[in-house]
Amino acid sequence: MLYQTTIGLDRDGTINKDLGTYVTNPNDFIPIPGSLEAVAMIRDKGYNVVILTNQAGIMKNIMTAEQVDAVNEHMMDLLGQAGCRSINGLYYSTTNLKEDIYAKPNVGMFKLAEKELGVKFKNGYYVGDKMSDLKCAIKTKSRPVLVKSGHGNETLTKLNTFSNRPLKKKTQVFNNLWAFAESLPTAIK
Repeated sequence: MLYQTTIGLDRDGTINKDLGTYVTNPNDFIPIPGSLEAVAMIRDKGYNVVILTNQAGIMKNIMTAEQVDAVNEHMMDLLGQAGCRSINGLYYSTTNLKEDIYAKPNVGMFKLAEKELGVKFKNGYYVGDKMSDLKCAIKTKSRPVLVKSGHGNETLTKLNTFSNRPLKKKTQVFNNLWAFAESLPTAIK
């Protein structure tokens, strides 16, 4: 079912703990406490949910697309166990190169999701823990949301600099994905 408002979510550092290395094995996918239940709550409140994540370890030959898919399948199983019946989609880039239109902060993944899923990010939210996530939100006309999990605290320090003042004014900051989910009103269909 498509709703009016779409919430995009980063994966590493937002849903699962960022271990400082690439998550190459489902056993290394460690959910941030409350994050899986937060995704279920967002869905239950009536929002479209799309996970969009850079997985540059593929380009660096640290992991394969098959390994990323296995980790994502494990995450989807855990989401189901947490009461999340479905999400609209999951997209990942295989690089973090500036010239890759799909790698954040570029918005190729977002445009592809809009085309394939029929969702719209405009006037929605994009939640993440890095500056590239906040920049994606602005480029897609979504509201940027910074979670302090993952790299969130160091991103908040960058956000507090003079040059990032315009972005900071537009950014909502939450301790974690659960706190963001709790803040959301029930969406309109």
